[in-house]
Amino acid sequence: MYLERFFACAIASFVLVPSESQAEEMTAHEAALYEAAKVEGSVTWYVSQVTTENADKSCAGFRAKYPGITCNPVRASGQVVFQRIQQELAAGALQADVMSTNDIGQLYQLKQEGALLQYAPEGLAHMLPLMRDAGDADGYWFTSAIAPIVMVYNTDQVSKEEAPKNWTDLYDPKWKGQVAIGHPGFSGSVGLWTVLMDDLYGWDFFTKLELNEPHIGRSIADGANLVISGERKIAIAPLATVLNDQAKGAPIAEVLPTDGALMPPSGTGIMKGAQHPNAAKLFAEFFLSKENSQLFVDRHNYPLRADVPISDKTIPLDDYKLINVPIEKGIKKVPELQAKFRDTFGI
Repeated sequence: MYLERFFACAIASFVLVPSESQAEEMTAHEAALYEAAKVEGSVTWYVSQVTTENADKSCAGFRAKYPGITCNPVRASGQVVFQRIQQELAAGALQADVMSTNDIGQLYQLKQEGALLQYAPEGLAHMLPLMRDAGDADGYWFTSAIAPIVMVYNTDQVSKEEAPKNWTDLYDPKWKGQVAIGHPGFSGSVGLWTVLMDDLYGWDFFTKLELNEPHIGRSIADGANLVISGERKIAIAPLATVLNDQAKGAPIAEVLPTDGALMPPSGTGIMKGAQHPNAAKLFAEFFLSKENSQLFVDRHNYPLRADVPISDKTIPLDDYKLINVPIEKGIKKVPELQAKFRDTFGI
């Protein structure tokens, strides 16, 4: 069973903590953080890995569990968030307490700069091993989402039998003018996907794909929208996005490529020198809580914890092949392949 294969839960000592939140149980460590965080009063979360709506939901869950502490989400694209943090660090006026991003390379760079706090949340013991192991081995950030990149097709225009089965099917001549992808110069996920395709098939993959005249948007989400509207039949997209669209009745279905879906983990780290360090640590604990994992499940994302079941529409991670691009490889190769991509596609 899925949970049996992935379940890894350490036993912790729990104490009852009476509080205005009426929280039923907290660990002793969590209770101590909560008391210290109430003195600080708030936590500021810079985030690009989720939408504004979902960031607000996580902050609402945090406030409900820990009354007396304000949670302030600052949501923007990954590059905007990263540049803002770099500017604050340079000015000695850091506002962010916690950062969550789809681009792990940003956290790697912040770690190299000494800008992240080394902290291992207790919740790591309850994480799915696949997700836990994708985090920083030294404890400077943890995996805070996994959104496998797959292929999708319009179910009104393409049958399951004729849909592509692997990545190389994207340059089959029958899909000429019918494929949509993102741009590695704008999307971190597409950048890693470009690295994966180059690793698997060499740049010849993109030379052949260019002959099929694909639509190239900025965001990886653009392709799914074009498939739903019927403007394109095939695209690449995060699996959770597809499942959410399906739940809303959109004519879209996923293809789990036989040659491997890309697994780009998102990450969350605490800023060293944060104005609210205890509230930041408490937020990290909340992020790996059952409550937050249930919020993930409600939107068909994978829960971070092994003791929270996936939704009935989500595909177990061990049911298909996943490939991760190592951080160091992504940092090294993405800029090089961005330039090759522009040369090949002229955009």
